[in-house]
Amino acid sequence: MTQTVVQAEELKVRGVPASAGGRIPELDGLRGLAILLVIVCHYVANAEHAPLGFWIHRALSGLTIGWSGVDLFFVLSGFLIGGILVDVRSAPHYFRAFYMRRVYRILPVYYSLIFVYAVLVCGALWLLPGRFGVTREDLTQVPLHLFFLQNLRVGLAPVPWIWFAVTWSLAVEEQFYLLAPPLIRWVSIRKLVVVLAGTMCFAPLVRFLFFRYLAPGTPLATILMPCRADTLAIGMLLAIAWREAKFRAWLGDHGLLLQRVLAALSLGVVGLLWWLVHPVSMVTATIGYTWLAIFYGCLLLVVLSQTQGWIAGIMRWKILRGLGTISYCVYLIHETIQYLTHRILLHAVPQIYNAKGVGVTLLALVLTLVVANLSWRWFEKPLIGRGHSYSYWEEAA
Repeated sequence: MTQTVVQAEELKVRGVPASAGGRIPELDGLRGLAILLVIVCHYVANAEHAPLGFWIHRALSGLTIGWSGVDLFFVLSGFLIGGILVDVRSAPHYFRAFYMRRVYRILPVYYSLIFVYAVLVCGALWLLPGRFGVTREDLTQVPLHLFFLQNLRVGLAPVPWIWFAVTWSLAVEEQFYLLAPPLIRWVSIRKLVVVLAGTMCFAPLVRFLFFRYLAPGTPLATILMPCRADTLAIGMLLAIAWREAKFRAWLGDHGLLLQRVLAALSLGVVGLLWWLVHPVSMVTATIGYTWLAIFYGCLLLVVLSQTQGWIAGIMRWKILRGLGTISYCVYLIHETIQYLTHRILLHAVPQIYNAKGVGVTLLALVLTLVVANLSWRWFEKPLIGRGHSYSYWEEAA
């Protein structure tokens, strides 16, 4: 999952007012919702809470559905990145501007995370050998993550898992960035729509094959880019459709129908909840991921087309927009900080069944938000500005 920072003039989301800073506030709110879902999954659902009793334990376990916030990130990425590339597909500096902007946005924070990991592992191996469960094999994860290949390998040792478990989605996005620009540049829009529609149909079949025959008992059906391509494809299809005035007018005339479709999709999510709380399952692999992609795509359309509605109003809440702004760093560090704070202070795995566990979890959340805010203000935002000096249409200054 990466946070896609896009200026309003690049996105060209017609009919949606941008803030003075050039951002679409509702889209920041959707990012905030996505990272909030992920935090709830990892900080609440995945924490130890069995001692609270059967029913509370089952209810909290149901919040595992929060992992689907990653799917919302994928839909947003397909919509935003796909939309930008469609708008500038004839630009003279198409590839250079796109990839330089991605480099400045993605690599600094991510490579900093890898650097800190490598330093800590080397220090543990050389200064405190045999402590903390660190082994030399843990260093083999560094090159895989440097080149975004971590979703091609099944299984992580405990230490790399603490540090890198969430970055499989970043690998999916980076692999998407390699395929989408040439596809949009050299394929006509009509053929592109056919390719994307085919991808929506093909991806569930690929997941089924991996889950049943090619890699049974592994998470490859959920973390390989071709297996998640339908979610990205839906975002790109919506980006193409949104740029058609007739489509936006139709949405404006059929707002109630769109709300009913969203409600029906929501009921479908509830009906699939038993399987969706287990991301690596046959029903989730074949139906669940595509259903979630369509659900989040419909939510995106409701937010964009009904800016005066209550859902768009929620997406404009300051707390959600602020969370969306810093969501990239939050996503990368939140689980590591949660685990380390519980290990250091309680000498235990993350837990929320007593006051101490809840307090340490809240401390981990505060630390995550503080670090992410500092990173955004002093590190990420200046670098993004530098990346935007690379123009699609003009020579870089």
